[in-house]
Parts: sequence; structure tokens; C-alpha cells
Amino acid sequence: MQIEDMNWLMTCYNDLSDSIKKHNNSHAILISGEAGIGRKILAQKFAENYLNITQDITDDLINNEIKEPQHPDFKFIKPEDGKKNISIDQIRPTKAFLQLTSHQGIGKVAIICPAESMTYEAMNSLLKILEEPSNDTLIILITESIKKLPQTIVSRSQIQNLRNPSLKESIKWLNKYDEKPWKDILITFGNRPIIIEKLGFEYFDSRIKQVNEDIDLLVLKKSKPSQIANTWKSEELDIYLSILYKLISNLINQNLLNIKESMPTSFKNIPQSDIHIEQCFQYLNEIATMRQYLINGKVLNWGLQISNLLVPIYSDMKGLIKNG
Repeated sequence: MQIEDMNWLMTCYNDLSDSIKKHNNSHAILISGEAGIGRKILAQKFAENYLNITQDITDDLINNEIKEPQHPDFKFIKPEDGKKNISIDQIRPTKAFLQLTSHQGIGKVAIICPAESMTYEAMNSLLKILEEPSNDTLIILITESIKKLPQTIVSRSQIQNLRNPSLKESIKWLNKYDEKPWKDILITFGNRPIIIEKLGFEYFDSRIKQVNEDIDLLVLKKSKPSQIANTWKSEELDIYLSILYKLISNLINQNLLNIKESMPTSFKNIPQSDIHIEQCFQYLNEIATMRQYLINGKVLNWGLQISNLLVPIYSDMKGLIKNG
């Protein structure tokens, strides 16, 4: 993966690469942007610039995951296998690592991703490092949202907000790896080409087809909400909810804008005049709320939650159409 092929990252890269090479930058850089747009690749390029590495560290990038690099002045910190958080026991050694003399006499770099996964104690430990940074050291923090980090850390960092690529940029980049009809997938899951390429066209296409079939089964009462909910794997719930959100949006667009988009056969058979727009928008809010709970790690009985969410579709589209 070459950063030069990612136009959406190049503005940030070009703005900082020279100053980083000269060590004329903040001791901490905070890269903020959605997962799946190349944040790690950008961070590693900055590490290469800082340490004057001519051979790409990104050679260690396999399936969008950074392996532990062999370079002695580079450290990558992420949640340990099977855990969601970065602990203080991972941050404490980082201070010692940064204080040690550089093996190559250039500097030392630590990348922390995702930064918001640090525990409260880990963040406090990092803050102490940022308050008294060692010379020729660079800490790169990667986050999905600056709001998820304490202001004390944000204020000591050089902030770089990354934009998502456009639909056109995403399709162009994905087609370099596999020419497929990516448009519907990108519209459904957002312009996050790195993660979409990682999982592959067939993965997303099969999930979209599954949800379409599941909705048809619900409308035709060939399956109950609880049965469908049990087939939606917990680790893929965000995928399924994203698809459901897009399909309901398509139903609204069909009514308001007369746009014919991909949707289940059962939805296509609903007369436009019967669609209850306000209730459909409310249903979108319920799906979005469910996704937010999921993203925030809220502990819920997800089987029951998804089952309840699907009830209106099963109950003659109750509320979503005017005679439902």
C-alpha cells in the first residue's frame, strides 16, 4: 500500500513530512479520522520520516494490521490480544523506551492506536510523558474522535483531522486491487476503502444479500424476528445494522425523491403512497441509537434488542407504512 495512491491523505502528509524529517514538529501528533481510511499507514510514514528509514515500515503491514516492527527505535502500542483497552502496564514501559538513547542516534517513535482505548490510568501516565517529553522523540496518537480524549492530552498534541476519501477516490483506489461494483457497498458502509478492501467485496456483498433476504422473510412471515436476530452474529452487528439503515433510507428515497435504489423485493412492492415517512425516519433514529450503543460498548442483551428492532417489519410493517 503506497500512501501516494491515497490522495485524501496526501494533504496532511505533505504539510508535515518535511518538518517531521527535520524534527521540527510537536512531540505529539494526534491523527483523528474514521477507521479504515489509512490512519495507520499515515502514522507509519511519519515514523519513517522521523527516523530516516528508507525501507518502508509498511512492508510489515499485512491485512491493514501493523506487525511488531523490527526497528529498535519504533514502538507500536495497541490493545493486547483478547482485550479492548490499552493498560497502564503498556504505557509505563513506553516512557522508559522513549528515554533510552536512540540506537541509530536519530530519535524514537511510539504509535498508540486507538488512543481512546487507553484506560484512565494509562492516559494519566501518557500525560506525564507529554508534560516532560524526551528530546528527539515523537508520539503519534490515532483516534476516531478527539472528543474521546481528555483535553489535557489534546492540548499537548499537534492535531491532524483526516477527511474520508470521496466516493470517486474510494472506487478508484479499490479498483486497483479488485475491479468490482463497489458503489453500493461504499454508500452503505461509508467511504472507508482500506477496511473494505481488507474484508473484500464478497464479504460485504453476501451480508447485503442476507439482510435483504431476512427482511423478505420477515415481511412474508416465514421467519420471526427472534430467529433472524439469532443469525446475526454479535461481532458483525454493526455491519447488519448499517445495511438495515441503508435499506430503510432507500425506502424513504423511493417515496420522497422517486429514486429507485437497491432494496428487498418486499419493499419494492409497497406503494409509494403507503410509506409513512415520519415513522421511517424515527425507525432510522432507533437503528442509529442501537449502533451507537454497540460502538460505545454498552452491555445489552443484543439478541433481544435486535429482535425488538425487527418487530415492526414483521408486524405488517407496523408504523412504517400507513396501513401497517
